Amino acid sequence: MKTGFLGKLMIRTGAAILVATAVFGTAQLKTEAAKASDYAAVFNASWYAEHHPDVKNACGTDTAKLLDHFLAYGMNEGRQASEEFNLDVYKSRYADLRNAFGNNNTEYYLHYIRYGKKEGRSASGTAAAAPAAQAQQAAAPAAQQTSSNGKQPIQNGDNWQSIPGTSDPSYAKAAAVLKTLDWNITKAFKWSAGLTYYGHGKADMPEEGSPGTHWFANFGFDNQKGNCFVMAATFYEFAKLCGYQPRQMFGYVPRRTGGMAPHSWVEIDVDGETYVYDPDYTYGTKKNGFKIKYGQSGTWHYTDYGRMSE
Repeated sequence: MKTGFLGKLMIRTGAAILVATAVFGTAQLKTEAAKASDYAAVFNASWYAEHHPDVKNACGTDTAKLLDHFLAYGMNEGRQASEEFNLDVYKSRYADLRNAFGNNNTEYYLHYIRYGKKEGRSASGTAAAAPAAQAQQAAAPAAQQTSSNGKQPIQNGDNWQSIPGTSDPSYAKAAAVLKTLDWNITKAFKWSAGLTYYGHGKADMPEEGSPGTHWFANFGFDNQKGNCFVMAATFYEFAKLCGYQPRQMFGYVPRRTGGMAPHSWVEIDVDGETYVYDPDYTYGTKKNGFKIKYGQSGTWHYTDYGRMSE
C-alpha cells in the first residue's frame, strides 16, 4: 500500500519518541510526544516552517507536527531548524565531534543539546564562515585548545586568563599550583586527591553543592584540605585551565554502613564518551579514580546526580 507523507509521519512518530528517550532518559519522558521546549537549542517551529517550504506544505504551522518531522527526518537529513544551530557549521568547527560522530547527523544535534551549548560551543553562522573560525581557533593560545584524547595538557600555562569563565579569584590560585605541577593534568588530579580530608560534620564544610564550585575551590586552595566537594572543585578548575571542558557533579554514593552519602566528582567528555574523574574515590580507596567509566567494575555506584553550579 502506498503511503503519503502524512501517513509516513504518523508511522514514524515512534522514532520521535526514541530520539527523545535517548536525550533525556526513559524516566524523564512523561508524555507520548516529545516537547518542542526540550529541543529549543536546535529547533524553532516557525523558523523551521519558513525555511523549508516542503515541510510547511505538509505540516502547516502546527508545532507538534513540525517537531515530529524534525525528529523523524530533519535531523538525519541535516536540516537547519533554528538560527542558533547550523549542522554544517558545528561539524566544521569541531574536529573532536567529527571524530566521534562521523556522518551520524542526529548525534551532532543531540550533543549540542546535552553538552555543546553549556560548554560554550557555537553552531551559528554559515558553513562558509566555519573554516575561518577554525583557523582562528588554531591560532588561539594553547590554553584554549581542548584535548581530544583526555591526556595531553596545554603547553603554555601563561595564557590561561584567555579561557572564558576563569575570572573568579580561585583560578589564579589554581594556576599557581599548576605551574608547580608543570601544567600536567595527571599530577593535578593527584594533588586534589592528596588534600587532607576535612568534613563530616564540620560547621564550615558543607556536604552539599549549593555553595558552588568556586567556593569549594577557594577553600581547598586556601586551606589545603577539604571534603569530596573541595577535591572535585579544585580538580575541575585545574582541568578547565588545562584546556578541558569539565563538569562538577553532585549526587550520591552508597555508605559502607548503609544508606546513601552526598558526593561530588568531575565529568569530562573524551572522544564522545563521558568519563568520571573522582579524586575522593582515589583518596578513600587508593584505587584509580582518573578517567573511569560509570558502572565500571570495582568503582562506586553514582546515583541521582546532576551538574553543580559554579
